[in-house]
Amino acid sequence: MNSMNKSWSKHGGISNPVTTTTTSSIDELLDTSNRPVSFGVSSDSIQGTTWGFPAPDKKMLIKTNGNPDYDTYISTVNRSYQVINNDEILEPLHKQMINFFDPSVLNEVKIIDSMTKNAARCYSEYQFPRISRDLEAGNHKTSFQFRIIVKNTFDGSSQAMMYAGLIDMFCMNGNISGQFDVARARHSKNYNVDGFITILGKSLDRFNAEMDLYQEYANRKLVSVSLVEDLFKRLSSPSGEVREQKRDNTLSDKLFAQYGAESLVRGHNVFAVMSAMTHYASHNDERFSLKSNADASSLYKRQDKVASWLSSKTWQDFVETATKAPTLVNV
Repeated sequence: MNSMNKSWSKHGGISNPVTTTTTSSIDELLDTSNRPVSFGVSSDSIQGTTWGFPAPDKKMLIKTNGNPDYDTYISTVNRSYQVINNDEILEPLHKQMINFFDPSVLNEVKIIDSMTKNAARCYSEYQFPRISRDLEAGNHKTSFQFRIIVKNTFDGSSQAMMYAGLIDMFCMNGNISGQFDVARARHSKNYNVDGFITILGKSLDRFNAEMDLYQEYANRKLVSVSLVEDLFKRLSSPSGEVREQKRDNTLSDKLFAQYGAESLVRGHNVFAVMSAMTHYASHNDERFSLKSNADASSLYKRQDKVASWLSSKTWQDFVETATKAPTLVNV
């Protein structure tokens, strides 16, 4: 049986509905009629009310609900802007899911729909409990699920996008972290959903490969905690060199403190080190607070920085050397 509940989130001081649906059959997956993101969009010309001057290069978009009395304004866009309704993305994606996944997987899919900015930005998240992997680190077990997130906009702020894979964190302000594949489609007359469909197989393979790597990291025990402190100093230094610190509470200090928190749960292993860095990339908290003038791109920049760290030779050397058993010398 399809179950649905509605909650509310705060974004920019405005309350936004968040609707969660859990499917129990393929038919329920295909039926989008009751989902809040399944609405029509029409356009109208713009003309001033005082002097009657038109705006020939602009148009307004209107959310339609089948009853003109309940139609609502969404946004103003360029006249050439091509509307892509959410169903134009979701319906072909659902059909491809049926072709790609085992039916048992689709009998239990958690769908979370959310909207912001007067429905100008819509998000549909699909969680797959039956495509999950457990990672054991120390005495702690963490379960990771395969996820798909579809983003569509009606204000010209972004292309239609789909993320699929190992997604650690997702926020409606646009921030997303993890290891995933991305497909994009421009709002133009040449729009097609082919890119969204083709990444399903690729992203599932990547999900399994990343989980294998994470488990390997969890199995690699560290020979010395001081090597972790040295690593963070190297990564956070512009030159990649370890220098004497002239102040306290630097980024490397904060990363090392976060590693301490992670290791209490995950043990002293490479996965705990990586978790400290990914926490920094995805959290605006007391330890890693953003500046007061930060915007939605600030966490993106952190994510790019951490991604470069994890692909650097410094990190690769650490993984190899920090987990080697010390050489025994016979005297």
